[in-house]
Amino acid sequence: MCSFTRYMTCAVFVASILVASGSVHADTTSQKVTTSIEALSLKDVLLRIDKSPTLKAVEKAVEAAEGNLDQAGLWLNPELSIEVENFGGKDDLEGFNGAETTVSIAQLFEIGGKRSARKAIASQEHRLTKWDKRSTEQDLRLDAMKAFYASLASQMRLEQAKQLASLAEQAYQTVADRVEAGKVSPVQQLRASVELKFSRSAVETAERQIIQAYQELCAKWGDSKPDFEKVVGNFDELFDLPDRTTLEVSFLENPDVQRWEAELSSKNANLKLERANSIPDVTLSFGVRKSEETGESAYLAGLELPLPLFDRNQGSRKSAKAEISQTVFTRNATLALLSSDLQSAFQELLATHYQAQTIQGDIMPAAEQANEAAQIGYREGKFDFLEALDAQRTLFDVKAQYIDAFSAYHESRLNVMRLTGQIDQNE
Repeated sequence: MCSFTRYMTCAVFVASILVASGSVHADTTSQKVTTSIEALSLKDVLLRIDKSPTLKAVEKAVEAAEGNLDQAGLWLNPELSIEVENFGGKDDLEGFNGAETTVSIAQLFEIGGKRSARKAIASQEHRLTKWDKRSTEQDLRLDAMKAFYASLASQMRLEQAKQLASLAEQAYQTVADRVEAGKVSPVQQLRASVELKFSRSAVETAERQIIQAYQELCAKWGDSKPDFEKVVGNFDELFDLPDRTTLEVSFLENPDVQRWEAELSSKNANLKLERANSIPDVTLSFGVRKSEETGESAYLAGLELPLPLFDRNQGSRKSAKAEISQTVFTRNATLALLSSDLQSAFQELLATHYQAQTIQGDIMPAAEQANEAAQIGYREGKFDFLEALDAQRTLFDVKAQYIDAFSAYHESRLNVMRLTGQIDQNE
C-alpha cells in the first residue's frame, strides 16, 4: 500500500512538472507569435529604418557636434597663482619670518576674433553633421526600399515557379493519359517528366532565394533574423515620370549637394581663425604681495605679449587658403558627377518604365492568350505536345521578364529619387 502511494505521489509530481513546462512552452510560443509580423509593408520598413542602429549612431554624431559648438563659444578660464618666497632659510629668513606671499590672477584675452572664428567653424561643422545625417538616412532608406522590392520580386518568382510546377504536373498527367490511350508516343511522356522535375527544382531554388531576400531586408535595420512571414506592396505599379525641369530643381535638394555650402563656409571660417591666430594674445595679471617681515602689502600688475618675430602663423594661413581652393574644386567635380549620375539614372528610368509598361500592357496579354489557345488545342488534338509546351514556356519566359523589368524599373526609380533628395518621401 505504501509503495502504491509513493508511486501515485511521484506520478502526480511528474505530471505537474509536465503541465508547468507545457504552460511555459505555450507562453514562450505565444510570445514568439506576438512578436512576429505576418506581413511587412513598405511603411513598416521605413519605420524600422528610422530606429536602426546606424541612424542612431549618426544622431549621436549630431549631438557631439552640438557639444563642440557649445564648447567653442566659451571664454578661457582665468589662472590663479600663489607664490611664497624667502622662507625656510637661516637667520632673518628662518621659518616664515621673512617670507613674501604673492597671490595673483591672470586672464588670457584672445585678440582678433579667435573665439568667434572657432564658434563659426563649430557651427558649420554642426551643419555638416546634419547634412551627413540626412544623407545617411536617405542611403539607408534607398537600400531598404531596394531590398523590399527585391523581396516582392522573390515572392512573385516563387509564386510563378509554383504555378509552373502545377501546370507541369497537369501537362504530365495529360500526356500520360494520352500515352495510355495510345494517341501519342511514350517519348512525349518522358519529356513531360523532365519538364516536371525541372519545375520542381525551380520551386526549391525560388524558396531559397526568398529566404535570402528576407535576410538581406531585415539586415538593413540591424536585425539578424527576419520576424515577418512575407512582404506586401504594389510591385507592378508604374508611377508618373518626372520632367527634366522638375529634376533639375529637385537636384538642388539633394543633401549631398547642399552640404557643400556648409563645407565651404567651414573652410572660410578656418581661414579667418588662422588669420586671427597670427595676432598675439594678451595676458593681464593682477595680484597682492605681502611681506611677513614688515607686515605690509603691495599690489602688482602684469602684461604678457608674445613677440611675433619668427612665427606669424604664415604656414597655417597658406594651408587654410589652399584648403578653400581644394574644397571648391572638389565641390565642382562632385556636383558634376552627381549631375551626370542623375541624367544617366533618368535615362535608365525612361527605358525601364517603357519596357515594364510594354510587357504589362501588350506582351503579357498576348502571351497568355497564345498559351491558353495552345493548351486548348492540345487537349482537343489540334496541336502536338511540343507546340503546347513551347507556348507554355513562352508565357513563363514573359512572366520572368515581367518581374525583371519591374525590378529594374523600381531600382532606377529609387536611384532618381535619391539623387533628387526625395527618397525620404513616403510613397
